[in-house]
Amino acid sequence: MNDALLNAVPGAAGAVVLLFLGAWENDRRTRRTEARKEAAADRAALEAQANEFVAAVLAVKVAGNAHDHLYGGWRARATLIMRVVAGVGAAYIGSPQRGLPAVMAASQAVHTATDQWDQDSAASAATLAAPLGRLGTAVTPLMRRQEPGLAAAADEVFTAISESYADEDRIPQALTAFHEALRPALEPPAPPQRWWSLRRRNGEGGPQAS
Repeated sequence: MNDALLNAVPGAAGAVVLLFLGAWENDRRTRRTEARKEAAADRAALEAQANEFVAAVLAVKVAGNAHDHLYGGWRARATLIMRVVAGVGAAYIGSPQRGLPAVMAASQAVHTATDQWDQDSAASAATLAAPLGRLGTAVTPLMRRQEPGLAAAADEVFTAISESYADEDRIPQALTAFHEALRPALEPPAPPQRWWSLRRRNGEGGPQAS
């Protein structure tokens, strides 16, 4: 009876070892699967953050260019001059008296036209607050990323667009650098190679017998 028990011990121990190894392997695979899922979710979140950031940059440029078109360029100034001239002419001609009263009416027309222009221009400039706020919100999570060069590239884009949304040299360069830093962060990692695959590859690359 004792001999039978002793003979059964190695088999039982082997079964326990196999059971332990099987549980360990299952746990390892589960953790690896969860890690892959978390990494994929993180890449998806990063891609969404990057898309929102670029969209916010474009929103600032569109709003800024619209403001410049209406109030910042030479055409806008020409429009103001035409309004002033038209207002002065109408006020002068419409004045019931000539001389100083007509000049005063024309001067008031100039003041009215320029004051209205200033108010409209200020209101247009204020519309930039919303896209700039969106840009600040979009860049915040990117500034916390740990991927090499990504946070610095996002900061450069933000600084460039904030300082001058019409800079057609600095902004495209900053966006290009941002995309270059973003690309490797969005690429999925290469699948791990099995030890037997590495062994076979090393064997194939070794010296051949003559």
